[in-house]
Amino acid sequence: MRMRYRQVTYRSVGAGAQHQLEQHYRRLLNEALRQGQQSISHRSSSWRPLADILESPEMMIVKVELAGMTEEEIEVTLYEDALIVSGTRQDIHGGLPNLYYHEAQVRYGPFRLEVYIPYPIQGDAVTARYENGFLWVELPRLPQAGAERVAIQRPDTDA
Repeated sequence: MRMRYRQVTYRSVGAGAQHQLEQHYRRLLNEALRQGQQSISHRSSSWRPLADILESPEMMIVKVELAGMTEEEIEVTLYEDALIVSGTRQDIHGGLPNLYYHEAQVRYGPFRLEVYIPYPIQGDAVTARYENGFLWVELPRLPQAGAERVAIQRPDTDA
């Protein structure tokens, strides 16, 4: 598996960050619906693998289902605000003569998964591992500076 870290912003995040996030997930939903309607003849188009995205106060974990692939076929790119997992899953049975599909649910061809990261992470502490058909990427959050407590001074009242 090839993992790269780029110190650039993948998407511009500003005052409309919530709106951009909503648009991103709406686009992902529309893409998933479109993929579900595609026929077998469109198997070469790009697809999005199934993923679980978990979050805790300390980190975000992205778990991607990529059964039947090797680490060398998977590329992981980390930007300041996004994780991109891409590659190509090959169909080893697709070219065999006298072999026909009765049902085809497994997606093949190029894929791309984009995960928006809404907070700063420790780029040098990110880990990725591939085992039993799943890619696990752990993205630890940068520790935030704690709020400083300020004592309120009351005016002396000698009455």
